[in-house]
Amino acid sequence: MKAYRIAWGVFSVAGLVAVFLLQRVDVAAWVGFGSSEISHFLFNRTLRFFLNDALTIGLIYALFEERKYVIFAIYVQLIGLVFFLLPYFVLKVYYPSYNGPLISFLHRLVLNPTLLMLLIPAFYYQKFAAPGGKK
Repeated sequence: MKAYRIAWGVFSVAGLVAVFLLQRVDVAAWVGFGSSEISHFLFNRTLRFFLNDALTIGLIYALFEERKYVIFAIYVQLIGLVFFLLPYFVLKVYYPSYNGPLISFLHRLVLNPTLLMLLIPAFYYQKFAAPGGKK
């Protein structure tokens, strides 16, 4: 494995750990974004969504160094943006008292890079273990 790939992987993992450890920090207040609680909520969650996914895409690149895997991961991130982040915000903003299983499910998918992390074993299988893959 090349040194820059190791460095990129370490950076990605360290970034994911930092995002997790600093999840309670109100970044919106630091940068002066909006004054309402809801604008801070939306900004902070969106930032965390994109940071988690960008760092996970970096980890996928470091592990496999395949352009097609990175592009596919970006498509998955965009699908997550439309099908998970936006409905999560709609439920949190318009139905703040709703605390059922749907919001819990969306919360986990939005705040953790779950979908992209699931791609890692799939890409590994496709590249190394599948028939016709590298051995």
